[in-house]
Amino acid sequence: MDVAFIVLLWLTGSTGLALMLLRETSAMGVMLVVHLGCVMALFLTMPYGKFVHGFYRMLALYRNARERRAHGA
Repeated sequence: MDVAFIVLLWLTGSTGLALMLLRETSAMGVMLVVHLGCVMALFLTMPYGKFVHGFYRMLALYRNARERRAHGA
């Protein structure tokens, strides 16, 4: 899954740059669809990789702070 994440990240960046280069051409529509497909795939696979750890850590810190406030510590 780590390799898939890196490939999707690279594809998203590459298609984004290509989209900027092709924005004045007739290929812009097709490139936009390809780029948005890469972005959607990146976000759909995010919960299954290590990248989501940051989100879970933030939730754990928030929960810990809320529990400390509730117990008066």
